[in-house]
Amino acid sequence: MNENLIYNKPVTAGNMLGFAVPTMIRMVFISMYSIVDGIVVSNFVGSVGLSAINIVYPVLNITMALAFMFGMGANALIGKKLGEGKVDEARSFLTLTVLLNVGLVAVLTAAFFLVDEQIYMLMGSDEALLPYCVEYGNIMVAVSPVWVMQVLFQSFLVTADRPRMGLCLSVVSGVLNVVLDLLFVGVWDMGLTGAALASSIGICIGGLVPLTVFFSGKNLLRFARPVWVTYDILKAMGNGSSEMVVNLASAITTALFNIQMMNLVGEKGVAAISAILYLQFIFVAVFIGFTSGLGPLVSYNYGAGNRDNIKKIFSFALKFTLIFSGAMVAAAEIFNRPLTMIFASKDEVLAELMISGFAILAVSIFFSGINILASGFFTALNNGKISALISFMRTFALQAGALILLPMLWGIDGVWWALPVSEILSAVMAVWLLLKYRKHYGY
Repeated sequence: MNENLIYNKPVTAGNMLGFAVPTMIRMVFISMYSIVDGIVVSNFVGSVGLSAINIVYPVLNITMALAFMFGMGANALIGKKLGEGKVDEARSFLTLTVLLNVGLVAVLTAAFFLVDEQIYMLMGSDEALLPYCVEYGNIMVAVSPVWVMQVLFQSFLVTADRPRMGLCLSVVSGVLNVVLDLLFVGVWDMGLTGAALASSIGICIGGLVPLTVFFSGKNLLRFARPVWVTYDILKAMGNGSSEMVVNLASAITTALFNIQMMNLVGEKGVAAISAILYLQFIFVAVFIGFTSGLGPLVSYNYGAGNRDNIKKIFSFALKFTLIFSGAMVAAAEIFNRPLTMIFASKDEVLAELMISGFAILAVSIFFSGINILASGFFTALNNGKISALISFMRTFALQAGALILLPMLWGIDGVWWALPVSEILSAVMAVWLLLKYRKHYGY
């Protein structure tokens, strides 16, 4: 194996940051796809367009659940195989994962178009919002097979020791998305169709350009003849089940947010929670990128049986997460008004609703970091059951319960507090599980 690869370098803070930071920045740019759509649509189409995007969002989460499951689950297994010296098996499984995912999502996409309007109504739309949901959502769903490739390659490029390429693609895609959004929606008045086309073009860059890496014979990870190994498929699904849970749960909880806000405030309430969840995800994306960036290092050293390195990685990751969590919450509270005004510069009622809501919901950011770290760390250690448990409790059971119960007690404040309460309770469980398995894995 090439001596310049990250796996052959000492486990130091500098080397870990050099490996993880590109993935962190990349995740922020990836989060910009929907966020830029939301900002431009909110200012040029209005709150009705922003509400429609948030209703479509759960649908996209469902179509992407498989990709995120295999993207993280297969990546952990591939990294472990590389650590064990099974390079040919790693390449074969990489190829099988891509083919299987693209095929499955293509089938799901075709099936979706048979019942698209019914699904949008189920996710919280009404008759007035439905045409906007169809206009934006159907274009985004149509590009799902390429989006799957983008999600998979984001993970595989890191494992292939090409995180900077992933970063460059994300930057180019994100910047292009911003430019096209402003042109299509702001200048040419193409509405939600323009926003969806701008995102789709960015997705195609992120999904198709990496093919040049994996078809090249010069790279550590590349396409090879796929061999069906049932155990590996099931193992990858188990490893990545937490990521699938996150996306499926996000679809359900976002729909619950929409339904509760529609009942309490109406369409502007849906627009407000939409924008706030966008802002929250920008902050959370940093933790997702950090954990994803370090994941291959954990998996490789786990496969190689190097417990000392795993301990060093975990110690650094925990300190970084705690420090960054505090800084992120402070930034969210300090810049609350400027951030929310990006979405609501022309709507005073929407702006005040968002400012009061984000001040509460931002509390969740501090606890999100440790929850994401714990779940991602167990995924990298090929313990999909514990990772899935943390994700299920955090993103579905506790959050859905809070969304149903708290608004009954506190009205709209209950909606805002649902996410912080679920993150706090999840963090208690995550810390307990990390302590419980510490000796077993040696971190």
